[in-house]
Amino acid sequence: MTARRCIAILGAGPAGLSAALWLRNLGFDPRVLDAADRAGGLQKLNFLANEWVLGQPGQTGPALAARFVEHAGAAGIRIQTGIRPQRLDGVAGNFHLRQSDGATLDCAAVLIATGTRYRAAEVFAGVAGIEGVPADRIAYGPHAFADLAAQTGQRILIVGGGDNAYENARLLLPMAASVFLAMRSRPRAQQSLALAVAEGVATGRCRVMHPASVTAVAKGAAGLEVTLAVGDRSERVVVDRIHVLAGYQPNTAFLRELLAPELFAALRFDEQGYLRIDEAGRCAPGLYAAGDVCNPRFPSVVSALAQGAIAAKTIEMDTRTT
Repeated sequence: MTARRCIAILGAGPAGLSAALWLRNLGFDPRVLDAADRAGGLQKLNFLANEWVLGQPGQTGPALAARFVEHAGAAGIRIQTGIRPQRLDGVAGNFHLRQSDGATLDCAAVLIATGTRYRAAEVFAGVAGIEGVPADRIAYGPHAFADLAAQTGQRILIVGGGDNAYENARLLLPMAASVFLAMRSRPRAQQSLALAVAEGVATGRCRVMHPASVTAVAKGAAGLEVTLAVGDRSERVVVDRIHVLAGYQPNTAFLRELLAPELFAALRFDEQGYLRIDEAGRCAPGLYAAGDVCNPRFPSVVSALAQGAIAAKTIEMDTRTT
């Protein structure tokens, strides 16, 4: 196919693969590029069954990711992993994307579907003693959900107050000795999760602290001695593990270096760095976005799949020549 039918897709998660499938079916030549060594996005780290995707009951994130990748491959979609885009120049209909492997891709449009990353060690920046905590005592992001049964009888401190933090607490409460939830602001979790945690609070097996932040950690004889600033006072809890579920950040920082200055200047971001798009997925002429990278309000597999399809259809309409 000619460059006018080639569409570069940055990111091989649900949004990028959904867009690729739609574009393929619409007669385009989608090229999916992903910096990771395997396609699938963050779903590769969703160890629990995802019961929110219609028609896919009981499927874990890795299983869903494998199905998406397999479907794309069967449709003849080219997916390149371990590839980082280096520079994008040109205008809508005539872009030139230089890749980390030295190749240059000429394409009509670019879809940004790079998703988000979970907040990890940066959450503890400036926390005294954190560098002395063994790596197996701290779990970041999705890794807090791996092998939950191994946490039976453990004392767990969860840092975060959103859905993931509360879901982690809900799952741990039947098996853990005690669960502490520490968050900087008021809880943001959905009501069903908040009610489940409230039951744990009522039985004395769970404690919710806010506003609260970790100020120091020390490895003691009885476990990890964690000092927290809770409101205007200091408290200490002794736990066996720390689970950090403090939210996600959009993978958009790379765009400043990737895009030619005039292209970057056309983009708009919210205060958290998420891309702003119109209702059809457009960022700027020839540039589109889909999935979690532009959807802080409702990040999920379902919304990513839908946004990928919408962006693909928009690209088809915007590139019509007659």
